[in-house]
Parts: sequence; C-alpha cells; structure tokens
Amino acid sequence: MARYKNGINGPVRGKVGNVVAASWRGIDYFRSLADYTDNPTEKQILQRLKFALVNGWLKPLREIIWIGFQFFTGSKTPMNGCVSYHLKEALTGEGSDYAIDFPKAVFSRGELLISLIRELICLIDGILHIKWENGPETAFSKPNDKATFIVYNTVKNTFVMFKDVTVREAPEVNLKLPKKHIGDDVHIWMQYVNAAGDGVSTSVYVGQAIPVA
Repeated sequence: MARYKNGINGPVRGKVGNVVAASWRGIDYFRSLADYTDNPTEKQILQRLKFALVNGWLKPLREIIWIGFQFFTGSKTPMNGCVSYHLKEALTGEGSDYAIDFPKAVFSRGELLISLIRELICLIDGILHIKWENGPETAFSKPNDKATFIVYNTVKNTFVMFKDVTVREAPEVNLKLPKKHIGDDVHIWMQYVNAAGDGVSTSVYVGQAIPVA
C-alpha cells in the first residue's frame, strides 16, 4: 500500500490499472488489486478458519469491544484490534481443530487497574456470587469505576452481559443468570470503565462455573 498527496485536480478515487485509489480515516492511499485464486493454499484455508471462528465468537460483543478496545490499537478499529489479539494470543489447537482459550480472552485493554478476584460461588436460582479485592485508590483506580461482567455459555454458544452492574468499591456482586443457563458450563470476565467513559481496564478472567437451580 502506498500513500499519496492530492494533485492539482484533487484526490484520486477508484481503479487505475491494477491499483485502486481510496481514502481511510483521512489518509489517501493506493493499494494493489487482490489476487484471486480458486485454489487457496492449506495455510490460507486455516487462516480463514481461524478468522471466522474468532470474528464469529466476538461479534455479539461488538458494542463492549468498541469501548474496551478504543485504545492501543494503532490504525486498527477497536473490533479489528480485538480480533487481531485473539488470533495471536487466544487460540488453542492444531490443524483445523481450533478453539478459544477462554482464560486468555480479552474484551478491553486500558490503563485502569484491575481487581484481584477472591471468590466465585454458584448460589441457587442461577446466581453467580463474585467477590474481589481492590488496591489503594489512585488516578487509575477510583471507587466509582463501573464494573461490567461478561458471561459465556459454552453449551448454547451465547453471551450474557451485565453492563455497569456495580462499582469497584462494592466489592462483590450477585449476577442472576436466566434459567436457560442453569446447569450449563459458563466462563466469566470482569472489566471496568471510569465514570467519564474515557478510560477502561484490561478485562480479567474471573473463572469457570456451572450455575445451579
């Protein structure tokens, strides 16, 4: 890809020979036309499988990710930055047998401090009881930082989100899951966003549980 400056007739747009002129985020550039092949290599097929797996898994969390990955992604969009991270860091398996490594999954990356998870207990009626410990208050750890919890049901392949459900100083919460999730294997994550909405923590993996009736 090559960048270019506007000429005397203004910016160039569209196809010119075997290159395409376009603009993205205010940056004008040329890119070559993509090669098309009916016979992708095994490496290309596996890469497409991995991308489809990660992108499909993260798609229901797009709103959360656009907030959580708004920083530290360079020129990438928050969603692309999150997908890129999971492709590199949060996949397990070999060949075409890939799966998400849940403890390594991350839905936000930021400078706010995380809390130390102390307890995860399954109470009756599908309630997840979570306790955490906070460090001293700092510019990156305020009592009113809002906590969001993300729960993934591996059996039904669905997410349940508890957005801004409590604050850092709580320091515990009861999350009541819908009845359809009782008895299923679930994974839980926690993350913070500050009161102004312009700062986030890196999400932390809370653990794995099976909600009970």
